Amino acid sequence: MNKRTIQAKSILCFALALVFLGASLPGQDRSLDPKLSLERIFDGRDFVSERFGPARWMKDGQSYTTVEDSAEVQGGQDIVLYSAQTGKREVLVAASKLVPEGESAALRIEDYEWSSDGRLLLIFTNSQRVWRQNTRGDYWVLDLLAGKLKKLGAGFKPSTLMFAKFSPDGTRAAYVSTSDIYAEDIGSGRVTRLTWVGSETLINGTVDWVYEEELGLRDGFRWSPDGQSIAFWQIH
Repeated sequence: MNKRTIQAKSILCFALALVFLGASLPGQDRSLDPKLSLERIFDGRDFVSERFGPARWMKDGQSYTTVEDSAEVQGGQDIVLYSAQTGKREVLVAASKLVPEGESAALRIEDYEWSSDGRLLLIFTNSQRVWRQNTRGDYWVLDLLAGKLKKLGAGFKPSTLMFAKFSPDGTRAAYVSTSDIYAEDIGSGRVTRLTWVGSETLINGTVDWVYEEELGLRDGFRWSPDGQSIAFWQIH
């Protein structure tokens, strides 16, 4: 490989680096270029790929649910059931069912989970960023049979619950708030605090930024199969 070829390849690599990193050429004002910038790449949502869903398989293994914009409620979202075999579509949870009492707007569904019997729906919404991902927010439970919608952790400040999940029998939900773990009875709303030592330097049930950055770990607790115990990480 001759010297001219090496120089040409070096120039090409440098030019590509400028394009992909959003750097400015001498004399250019990057703030005037709307096409690409470091802020748009890393701080904005412009380049986040669209996803299908979130989709969830149903217990029968023959159908799944996903989230779609509502045709009936402006700004609302429906949870729609599809048959995997035939593609038949059915609105399983209409956005009108997701309007909290005293409010006019339906909850925005950022994630959701079904209870094991399919009767209860756990909705994650109103999220806030923690480190790199929006993992702190509000959780609501919809009882499909009773049509009742209630908020978990009603006594906590808004957008302070993390990683809520149903117990295996669906009677309780556990979640993290301010570095401690809590369990709540779905029916009565009674909250039991499971850890008492959480602080800025001691974390229960979740992880610090190093684990998220290097290993992609965030959720740090699990119910036991019988629902009698919770295993969790404690990080100092």
